[in-house]
Amino acid sequence: MPQCNFCGTKEEKDAPLCHSCGAIRYPVDKKNPSAFSSQNKLKLSVALAAVIVTPGSLLLLAIAGAAHLKRK
Repeated sequence: MPQCNFCGTKEEKDAPLCHSCGAIRYPVDKKNPSAFSSQNKLKLSVALAAVIVTPGSLLLLAIAGAAHLKRK
């Protein structure tokens, strides 16, 4: 029987949310950890839209990407 870390209630079913207090149980398993998250997809689409709309921004985006890779 899983026990909630926040309110301490025990439940018969293993669920990602506590039915008593609504807290998220940790750790929550990811189904596909190698896929892009929705936030990363949004960042990529905004960057591509900026490249298409703004002239000369491809050069700035390449410099920013190189700086990002250098930090990693």
